[in-house]
Amino acid sequence: MLISAPMYNFAIPSTLKAWLDDVILMGRTAGEAPSAKSTPVTVVASRGGSYAPGTPREPFEYVQNYLTAVLGDGLGLEVDFIVPELTMAPHNPATAELVPLFEASRDRALEEATAIAKQVAQRPAA
Repeated sequence: MLISAPMYNFAIPSTLKAWLDDVILMGRTAGEAPSAKSTPVTVVASRGGSYAPGTPREPFEYVQNYLTAVLGDGLGLEVDFIVPELTMAPHNPATAELVPLFEASRDRALEEATAIAKQVAQRPAA
């Protein structure tokens, strides 16, 4: 499963939240024996700035923390994240000095996506 979760105002998009509200059913998809337990899911969690460990905005990272709790702890899924950061740097003249960090983040995200795609392709068909 692949989920796109860009950071909007420090949180996930409302459409993703609405979908989660529809699929989280205690006693069925969540709880003691979640129906999709151990299903792999990759979340692409892009953001315009940086909320990585050690950055000034680290305390405002709610996307990965929330989705780890909901998808991993609540639904029992195996969650991997691909997190391209600083996506607004090339579009905002005030952050021009951050473009090399954005490019490195983008390149790392592409490498991670390639590696995960290879893992998925090697899984036996369900």
